[in-house]
Amino acid sequence: MVSMLIASIALLGLAATQLRALQYATNSFDYTVALVQGQNAMEKIWSRLCDIQHNDPSLFQDEEFREWLLAPSDIRTTFEVIVPQTYENEMNIFVNWVDDRMDPDVDGENQVVLNATFMSLDDTCD
Repeated sequence: MVSMLIASIALLGLAATQLRALQYATNSFDYTVALVQGQNAMEKIWSRLCDIQHNDPSLFQDEEFREWLLAPSDIRTTFEVIVPQTYENEMNIFVNWVDDRMDPDVDGENQVVLNATFMSLDDTCD
C-alpha cells in the first residue's frame, strides 16, 4: 500500500515535469516564429530600401506599408511586430507574443529584439 502511494506521487511528479517541458517547448516554438516574423519585416524593408532612403522617404510612415511589415493577420492575435515610427539605418524591431501559461517574472518576457542594420544606398540605386 505504501509503495502504491509512493509510485503514485512519483508518477504525478513526472506528469508535472512533462507538462512544464511541453510549455517550454511550445514557448520555444513561439520564440522561433517571432524571430521569423521579425526577420520577415526586416527583409521587407530591405526590398524597398532604395525607395525609403531616396525616392520616397515618407513611405516608411505610410499606413499601408507599415501594415505590410506586420505579421500575417491570422497570427496577429498571438504575435505583434513593432517597427519604429521613423526609419534609421540602425534600429530595433521588436516581436512580442502571447503565452499566458508562462510567468514573465519567472520565465522572462515573451519578446525578441532584432537589431536591424541597413546600409546607405547610392541615390542611383533603382
